[in-house]
Amino acid sequence: MTRLVPKILALLVLCAFFVSSGAAQSVSPEAVADDFVKAWNSHDVKAFDRLFTDDAIWIAVAESRIEGRTNIIKDFAEIHSTWAKTTTVAASAKEARTLKLDVAVVLFHLRYLDKQGNLVPNIDRAMILVTVKQTNGWRIAVGQITKESPKR
Repeated sequence: MTRLVPKILALLVLCAFFVSSGAAQSVSPEAVADDFVKAWNSHDVKAFDRLFTDDAIWIAVAESRIEGRTNIIKDFAEIHSTWAKTTTVAASAKEARTLKLDVAVVLFHLRYLDKQGNLVPNIDRAMILVTVKQTNGWRIAVGQITKESPKR
């Protein structure tokens, strides 16, 4: 019996690790951009759900404002069941600026990729995310994706 206790404890710790890591948030502000790209490319709405705070604000296009994680996730579910379901993206020019120990702004560019993984010309969206550190990691409190870049 005494040999069994350490094994049971080890198993419980291991199980707790796998349960908590599945719902873990981003480990740094910069990782939020990478996790956003992974969520987009997986088209898994649950992956987006882990990225946002409960009271997040998302601005997907000019003059629109979606409030609350539930509504934001509904919007991502809708676009990923229609036009975005076959798209893939990549992040570039990532930069994070810490405003406070638990608040950072993340700036990056979101580029769309074709089916071969090549960048689609002239589609470059600048992204701005205000991230906050919570108990389990970093989440998006406010985010905005810009309109199409002007032709160069």
